Amino acid sequence: MRVEHDRISGIFTHSVKHFVEKHFVNIHTVQFSHILETNDLENLHYFLSHTAFVISHKNEKVKTLLEVLWYLPLNSPIIIVTNCPESERDDLRNELKMQLAHHQRIYLVHQKEETIARLFETYGVYHILGQDGKVIDGKGEGMYIGTLCAYQLCYPRWIIFYDADNFVPSALLEYTLAMSRLFMSTPFPVLAPERETTSTVMLSAAKHLDADLHNVRICWSSKPELNNGHLDTRIMGRCTRVVSPLFNDLLEGWFGICDYAISSSNAGEQGMTVKTAISLRFSSGFSVETFQLLDLLFHAHGRKGSADGIILQQYLSKSPHFHEKKGDEHIKKMIEGSLGSFFHFEESLPDIVKRKLRMVYNEMSLDLIFPALYPPLQDLPLERIEGFMHQYSLYTEADCQEEQCHPERSEGSRETGYQEQCHPERSEGSRETDCRDILVVE
Repeated sequence: MRVEHDRISGIFTHSVKHFVEKHFVNIHTVQFSHILETNDLENLHYFLSHTAFVISHKNEKVKTLLEVLWYLPLNSPIIIVTNCPESERDDLRNELKMQLAHHQRIYLVHQKEETIARLFETYGVYHILGQDGKVIDGKGEGMYIGTLCAYQLCYPRWIIFYDADNFVPSALLEYTLAMSRLFMSTPFPVLAPERETTSTVMLSAAKHLDADLHNVRICWSSKPELNNGHLDTRIMGRCTRVVSPLFNDLLEGWFGICDYAISSSNAGEQGMTVKTAISLRFSSGFSVETFQLLDLLFHAHGRKGSADGIILQQYLSKSPHFHEKKGDEHIKKMIEGSLGSFFHFEESLPDIVKRKLRMVYNEMSLDLIFPALYPPLQDLPLERIEGFMHQYSLYTEADCQEEQCHPERSEGSRETGYQEQCHPERSEGSRETDCRDILVVE
């Protein structure tokens, strides 16, 4: 491991690039000396106009949700996936419409939407549906829906996931700016020839954008709690303190990387390329952040010979992270779901990870829970459904604004995007489905 500072971009990087038994992985923990400079603005504009924000909402107050949305870019598509009581859906929609008139592309999708459920049924993902035929409760299920919706928009290249229970949402500005720099132009050391091991070799922006899988996870300088009127600052949350140390042993067992701290195993704030989001599996409930980190590393572990295109970056934020403090029983369920994710990779886990898992279960008297898994979206028979997201737009005029922002998609033009990039075999002659094909008719 080495600590480097690039004077031009002001990036402090604790970088690990290890080559052991033909396993190659790019993992970096990054902290900036500054967050923005004028040279970044052109990249920032491109990034924000091609990034979909997915907000996970359950029972947070409308005021809290609106404060989160206030700090998101006005012109970026924002997809709110809510699992609020269905009886409150219309009130939530009306309140958002009143307060967010300036937002051009904002969508509200309820987790229990019949149309969403029928779409998963069509794709054969039956186990995401409950006995009532609707998508079951769970954060992972909501993120799966949000990713599907971002894919249907077609033009986003990146997806950023934020939670709605952020009580100091100004921190989202830092997260968003940091992810723009990391995804667009942040250099990181590539594997240098032996004679250049002391120098820093920069990855060009073009190669950076072409990475196969790229995930940026936010970790915090502090995650404060108020205890008896005093501010108790802790770097890791209660769940992360249990789960993340297992990743340190996993890195050693899979890649030969020693003494490298993973502190983002349960990061609710993270971003990834759309290509990454549709390549990874999803899991149920609160296990999803841990499971997807495991799945990303498993991709690297499985590429015998080269994982050069797989990048994991932890961004160490300077902003404290305040959110609703859950009770001990809730945290226990989060830990059980997160640790249960490891058992989906049991055959490949290093022995030391298996031993420490048993120790944690015994010490904490945890129940063994196996999260449900959902297939990568790229493995489903996805089709671009014309106008699918219009039904979830807060404003009817969004259709016109969509054509103004993307005139190349107006009538008579050839539609391109991830449908061609990810599934070129479907780009020519494939049927473009109308959203009415899957609407439920009572």
